[in-house]
Amino acid sequence: MFELCSRTVFSLTWKTLLILTIVPLSACGWFSKDNTRKPTELTEIKTTLKVKEVWGRSFGDGVGDAFLRLAPLIVGDKLYIVDANGEIGALALEDGKVIWDVSMDVDVSAGINGNEELLVIGTWDGQVIAVSTGDGSELWRKQLSSEVMALSQVELGVVVARTNDSRVYGLDVGSGAVRWSTTRKSPLLLLRGESEPVIDDGKVVVGFDDGKLAAISMSRGNVIWQATVDAPEGRSELERMVDIDGSMRIVDGIVYVVGFHGRLAAITMSDGRLIWDRELSSYRGLDVDQSRVYVTDEESNVWALDRRNGASLWKQDALKYRKLTAPVVIDDYIVVGDYDGYVHWIATSDGRFVARTRVDSDGIMVKPLILNNRAYVHHDDGTIVALEIFRKSSDETASLGD
Repeated sequence: MFELCSRTVFSLTWKTLLILTIVPLSACGWFSKDNTRKPTELTEIKTTLKVKEVWGRSFGDGVGDAFLRLAPLIVGDKLYIVDANGEIGALALEDGKVIWDVSMDVDVSAGINGNEELLVIGTWDGQVIAVSTGDGSELWRKQLSSEVMALSQVELGVVVARTNDSRVYGLDVGSGAVRWSTTRKSPLLLLRGESEPVIDDGKVVVGFDDGKLAAISMSRGNVIWQATVDAPEGRSELERMVDIDGSMRIVDGIVYVVGFHGRLAAITMSDGRLIWDRELSSYRGLDVDQSRVYVTDEESNVWALDRRNGASLWKQDALKYRKLTAPVVIDDYIVVGDYDGYVHWIATSDGRFVARTRVDSDGIMVKPLILNNRAYVHHDDGTIVALEIFRKSSDETASLGD
C-alpha cells in the first residue's frame, strides 16, 4: 500500500529521515496522482444547477512535482497567485486579465497570503518573502529556522508563519522582524502540509503535528490556551500520526477543526473548552455554514454534521478515493475538486449532486475560493478558472465530460 518518497509528502527533518530508514512506509499513496486504491468511477447525475465558466487563465507552472497546496488569495477586486517556482501574479477577478507578473526565482513551500498592501510567500529554505500588491516588487525577506509550511493573513501589523520544526513566528509586516516566536516538540513522523493559522479577535489559532491546537496572542506571542484534538495511539509512528493539516474555521466564537487519524472537534475560541468531538479523520479540512459542518474525510467521503453536537446528517460516498479537496460552501451548495480535474457541486440539504464541471484534466489539490456566486478553481498545472452559478434548470442530465 505504501511506497517511499522524498519531500513530496513527509516533512523531511533529520528525525523523519531517521524513521524512514527504519520503517518502510509512506503516505504517497494518499496524495499522489496515481491512487493506490482505485477511485470510484463517476456516473451520470441529474443537473439541477447551471454552472457557467466565466473565464479561464493559465498561470505559471502550478505546484510542480511537490505536494503543495498553494491556494490563491482574493483581496478586493484582485486574485493573487503563486506557483512552485516563485512566479507571482495579480489577476483581475472580473475577467482573469493579468495585471502584473513577477518571478522571485525561489522554491515556494507556502502561501500566498497577505492583505491590501503586501503579499507573503514561504520557501523550502526557510524564507518569508513579502512583495507589494501594487506591482509585485520585493519589500523584505526574513530567514527563519526551517521550511515555511503555512502563513496567516495579516492582523495588528503581524503575519504568522508556521515552520517545519513546529515553530510559530509573528513577523512585523513593515520590516519582517520577528516580534515573537513560540515552539513545541515535533513527532518523528508527520504529513507534508500544515493548516493555515486562523486569526480571530486578536488571537491566532494554530494546529500542530501532535494533535494539539493552540491559541496565541497576536500582540505578544504568549499561548492563551491549548486543547487536544486527538492524542497519538498505536505502536508504530504511522499509527500515531495525528497531524492537524486541513483547513479550520472559526464561526460565532467556535473553532471547528479536524485531524488526521484523529477527531473532528468544536472548541470555544475564548478558553479552548471542548464543546463536542467525534471520530473522523481528515487531512483536507472542513467548512461551516449556519447549521452544518462539512468535512472531506481521508477516504474522500463528504460529510455533513450538525454544528450543535456533531451528529451525522448525511454522507456522500460516491466520490470515494478521488482525493477530494476540502469542501467549501457557496449559496446552498458545497463544492469539491478531485484528482482528475472534476468539480463537484453538492446540495447542502441532503448531499445529492446538483452539477459537475470539468475544465482541465489535471488534478485539483486546493479547495476552491468562493466570492459571491463564483467559485475560483486552481488546478495543479496552474490553470485557474472562474465558475459562476448561472441559473437553475430541472430536466438536464450531466455526462462525465460536462
